[in-house]
Amino acid sequence: MENEIKQIGETSYVLKLFPAMTGLSIISRIEKSGGFTEDIVLEVSTKGCAIGSTSIDRKKFDKHFAGKYAEMMELFAEILKYNKLFPEAQEAEGEEGNEEGSED
Repeated sequence: MENEIKQIGETSYVLKLFPAMTGLSIISRIEKSGGFTEDIVLEVSTKGCAIGSTSIDRKKFDKHFAGKYAEMMELFAEILKYNKLFPEAQEAEGEEGNEEGSED
């Protein structure tokens, strides 16, 4: 799978796939916490995207998203979708075009 570029606000982000163990850890932590925490949002954002060819570390994350919480959460959701960590989204994509009662 190639990297995907996602425009959010004024910034183009390069979405990246997580290594398998990172993805499993994130899934486990989201399930245990019953949602997401600031640590999960930070980890997903820093490991799951770049701005151009520049990686995002904690310091850049703090500065870049200051006052941009809606954009931060949109990016968080897009990274999770790109990494297929939303089972509901996968089911919906897999069922596309397969209407109830069809034999496909």
